[in-house]
Amino acid sequence: MILYSDSALNKFLIIAFLLISIFCIPQQTKASNCIVTQKFRIAVIPERGDLDFWKLLKKGATQAAIDNGNVKILWIAPNVEDNLKEQQRKIEWCIENHVDAIVISPIHSLKMKTSINNALKEGIPVIQMVSGISFGKNSGYVHSNNFQGGILAAKYLNEKLDGKGSVLLGMFERGNSPVLSRIKGFKHQLDKSGSQIKIAKSFYLDENEKRNKSKIHIAMWRGKLNHKMNVKTDAVIGMNESSCETLLKNLKEMDMMKGITFVAFNPDPNMVKDIQQGIISAGIAQDPYKIGKIAIDQAVMAAKGKSIPPETTTEVHLITKENLQQPEIQEVLGLKERNI
Repeated sequence: MILYSDSALNKFLIIAFLLISIFCIPQQTKASNCIVTQKFRIAVIPERGDLDFWKLLKKGATQAAIDNGNVKILWIAPNVEDNLKEQQRKIEWCIENHVDAIVISPIHSLKMKTSINNALKEGIPVIQMVSGISFGKNSGYVHSNNFQGGILAAKYLNEKLDGKGSVLLGMFERGNSPVLSRIKGFKHQLDKSGSQIKIAKSFYLDENEKRNKSKIHIAMWRGKLNHKMNVKTDAVIGMNESSCETLLKNLKEMDMMKGITFVAFNPDPNMVKDIQQGIISAGIAQDPYKIGKIAIDQAVMAAKGKSIPPETTTEVHLITKENLQQPEIQEVLGLKERNI
């Protein structure tokens, strides 16, 4: 039997510990590398970033990034002016910087097609949200049931006006697929119900305040110079948040809200107050929070090489003074924290 002194035993234990460390540390490092989760960079390109709708959508996208735990959101909203070319430049930047996925709301259904296809050709998954262009491999589309939104507006207006009257439709961006779908749903329901409500005029608004005022003035008074006569408009619908803001601003300045049934698509907090006070008759609300959340979830799946549904549709809601305090409506409008 071999006997060791305390000094020799201590040296033996130190050497043994060092040998174990030398052999084990690389193995531990290798194991650690295996379990490190890849951080996915997902670029989110909205139509614009200043409106309440897009702010709510960003909250949903941010929550999805937190839930997935391995996502970095690159929120790159274009400038309001010339935002079509801005979106095109943002996609070029995404391609050059090799992001893992792109989530975008294309401003124009045709003019953005080439840019999106360029990203897809580079192997970058593209999830289209709110408005869409095309579908295919590595491409998804998350949007509201805009056709149903048009139906809800028509049903409400038909009941409010007893099935007769004239309505103006205000729009903002040409080629915007959600707005076009809402108008189709609106016309479909009027025809289906046999309503006598007629669309007196549809017109586009933009950032030019003077031009907008002139368009609204002519539409409201049917081109008459004496605007105190021949006011035959019974209802006005803003087909998206931007057009609603412009229409409301001008109609209030012209003191023309009284007696007009106003329906607002995508009502923001100020419009919600107007609904509460009876200034706006009703709103049609999407669920931007849910759209943003689903879009990021699908972008992560696509970045991992998993299949995603080509199209996902979320519900729309009729907002009135009577249902404004319902918890579900409060969540959709962003007036209450989400539980999802």
